[in-house]
Amino acid sequence: MDEVIFLEVLEGDGVHARHRLERFPVTVGRGYTNDVILDDPKVSASHLRIERTEEGKLVLRDVGSQNGTFRVEPWARLAELELSNDARVAVGDTVLRFRSRAYKVEDTLVTSMQMAPRRRLFERPFAFPVMLAVAVATFLFYEYQTNYQKTDWGMLALAVVAPVFATFAWAGLWSVANKVARRQFHFGAHGTIGSLGLLGLLTMPLLLGLVKYSLGLGSWMRWLNLLGFLGWMGFVLFWHLRYVTRAEPRRLATLLAVSLVCLGALTQADSLLGEEDFSSSLEFDRTLLPPAFRVAPAKSVDAFFEETKELQEDVDALAKEKS
Repeated sequence: MDEVIFLEVLEGDGVHARHRLERFPVTVGRGYTNDVILDDPKVSASHLRIERTEEGKLVLRDVGSQNGTFRVEPWARLAELELSNDARVAVGDTVLRFRSRAYKVEDTLVTSMQMAPRRRLFERPFAFPVMLAVAVATFLFYEYQTNYQKTDWGMLALAVVAPVFATFAWAGLWSVANKVARRQFHFGAHGTIGSLGLLGLLTMPLLLGLVKYSLGLGSWMRWLNLLGFLGWMGFVLFWHLRYVTRAEPRRLATLLAVSLVCLGALTQADSLLGEEDFSSSLEFDRTLLPPAFRVAPAKSVDAFFEETKELQEDVDALAKEKS
């Protein structure tokens, strides 16, 4: 009986398909008369032939293909190649790899999942339209409530169109990446995650503003806003990448956390290095909240001016230096 080998059709770093070859000769090409059919428009109808010689060796021969056959390492065009374990050749845009039955596979990865897989919330049938509708309604309500002049119907229409367009464009880009990496679009799931991300970007500053008012955080609000923004961005990107990649959740979360911390440090580099430009604008809260929301004790006017004495001394010293 002839030796069994396997022909693997590669897609990036992964294997798209495996073909068990037991009897030779074996023909490879795009035509339906072949033993192995490749769905690649740059592959000829009859492209390759794999034969066993009288000495028992397996030899791959190009049978007059139009675009040729190439050895991958080192790259070179070939007409004939004696096959060895792990040999790779390129035909058109497809890479083929040959392995024997004795090839040793890697150790089995131990999964952390100990129960039957459940369908994610993002994949529910109506998750995307419902989440998108909630995001649009929130944007519309926010635009209406923050407009203190005559109703601007153009801005209200933009508050509806902009989130819808942004969500579909965002979900489309991630779906294309998902199709390339995992051969599935998952457009609805990416749309749900994108809608949730937009909703968080609008509501998070409002919630953090409420926390600032309730606890009287003051200057800490800047760092709380940055932390909230990075955390929410990490949440959205984590779930997008969970569909696109096969990375373990812990490793993916660690990589995202490190990347976002570096991003946050870069955006606040001037402040961390003490080189922030002086601003003449005065920042103040434009949102009025009821006193019942205030948890931290309020400071009196006298206490406020007492705390600014040191600042006043610094300003006076700078004024004397300038004069």
